[in-house]
Amino acid sequence: MCTYNGAAFVGQQLDSVLAQTYPLHEIIVQDDGSKDNTWEILEDYANRFPVIHLYHNEGRKGINGNFFSALHRATGDYIAICDQDDIWETNKIKLQLQAIGSKLMCGGFSKPFSSDGFPVKWDDRVPCLHALRLAYLSEVPGHVQLIRKELLDLLPAQSMVTMLYDWQLQFIASVAEQIAFVPEVLVNFRRHTQAATATKPIETKGKEGRKTFFFLLSNHSPLHGYLKQRLQQIEKMQDFLEKKNPDMFATESVALVRKMIKYHCKRNFIGYIQLTFFCIKHRDLLFHAPEPKPWKARLRAAYFPLYCLNYYRGIVEN
Repeated sequence: MCTYNGAAFVGQQLDSVLAQTYPLHEIIVQDDGSKDNTWEILEDYANRFPVIHLYHNEGRKGINGNFFSALHRATGDYIAICDQDDIWETNKIKLQLQAIGSKLMCGGFSKPFSSDGFPVKWDDRVPCLHALRLAYLSEVPGHVQLIRKELLDLLPAQSMVTMLYDWQLQFIASVAEQIAFVPEVLVNFRRHTQAATATKPIETKGKEGRKTFFFLLSNHSPLHGYLKQRLQQIEKMQDFLEKKNPDMFATESVALVRKMIKYHCKRNFIGYIQLTFFCIKHRDLLFHAPEPKPWKARLRAAYFPLYCLNYYRGIVEN
């Protein structure tokens, strides 16, 4: 668990972690210089529960630096990542350890709830965990990830990839084709205005869908520029992984992501047509969940080269 000014909720989260039905080897909590009384609360818990080990950063590390540093402190074979403000179901770890098998990562459902009126939306469909989907966005948020410790050895240098720590972990597991999923709610995911990753759900149907279409057209250049930078980082990551472990990453997923990146980065009409046909062919690997109507699935896939920019609309709205 990484903390920063989490006094309002960290006790409730620690209670849910301590209540796990699977016995925990250690609970590592690393604070990034909280200015409220988070540290005092953590010390109280550590004094009462010896399984809790506290670390206090000298200087701010930020989200990525704090989590990567804390993850590398773990001594167990499996590591579960924990936010400071959620509530775990008591059987979370037990179910994930039963499901992970020989894979690098196990995810599950995290169901959002609001503690201050922040809008929430939950999709109870099992998400697509293919690398093509995860190249665009996260489907296994860090707060619900259980990983094998050896996954950390596959991380590239942080100067190579700037995306959030949890996306890096899940993308590596996805191109190795090693993600398991528990189709049950494992984490109650608190949404509130002070959360570092607070984003409001976006409606994309009807009138709002038409507004999204024109928004993407009018902001195509900066959004595509951001996506291109993201894809170039992904390509560097795949180069690194294939050199690091050629056998593990000689997968169809790696090849498909490379082809998709090539089409995205062409920036001409032929490239756009190639990308459109690629999306139609591999539509079930791009959507959050399969579209049951074949005609609608093809139309959605043909729209995807433009619609995928909507995942990054925050760069022009903020």
